[in-house]
Amino acid sequence: MIRSYLVYFSQKIGLYQWAVKQDTLRKERKLKKAFNKYGLETLQQADKAFRSEGCFIFPTFGTLLGAYREKNFIPHDNDLDVGFLSEQQPHNMAELLSKFGFRHEKQFYIKETGKVIEDVYTYKGVQIDFFTYFTTEEDMYCYISRRHEHKDWRKANVTDGFPTDLSWVSKSTFSEQEFLGLTLYMPDQTRQWLEDIFGPSFMTPIKNWSAKNHTTRIKHHTERAYRKYFR
Repeated sequence: MIRSYLVYFSQKIGLYQWAVKQDTLRKERKLKKAFNKYGLETLQQADKAFRSEGCFIFPTFGTLLGAYREKNFIPHDNDLDVGFLSEQQPHNMAELLSKFGFRHEKQFYIKETGKVIEDVYTYKGVQIDFFTYFTTEEDMYCYISRRHEHKDWRKANVTDGFPTDLSWVSKSTFSEQEFLGLTLYMPDQTRQWLEDIFGPSFMTPIKNWSAKNHTTRIKHHTERAYRKYFR
């Protein structure tokens, strides 16, 4: 009762919002510090893990944009985005990555089909998001899970789930390329992928980028995603 009153009172005077903002900034600084120190090592370990099973990962979203445009990580990024082909997913991905020092944090999936669309892991404090890519005759795509339209995530996760988009990209082969001293697989259609994901102006840095303000191939989808946490 007392706690509820204190939360209500602090919200009325703006103290609660200030505290939440400060806590968010603190967490972001912590993530950025870990990323600056271990980001490249995290990417290297993930690559080693998949190669040990005869398959591969590739940078996508912001990590791919940084590799192509900056020849580095994007300055304001504090996590990694990688993809893998659905047909190449290791039999026990969580067990495999655990052997290479990764910690499974959460998973996004489609309840009706059981299809896993994204896995989130951490390595020495660095977050790395693994997106599952599916292939059609002419294109490839992965899911993006969004915030619920108006519900708290806890309530959304036990009711109607979260809205999703499909990020469509041109079908591509992959080849090894150099990135910050590592040899990683990259899509051979990297430039087209970046235009598909970020729009024609992807070479212009935009810190608070949003797909709503650009012409992309990211499209709303009807399937809803749910979350599973591992700690």
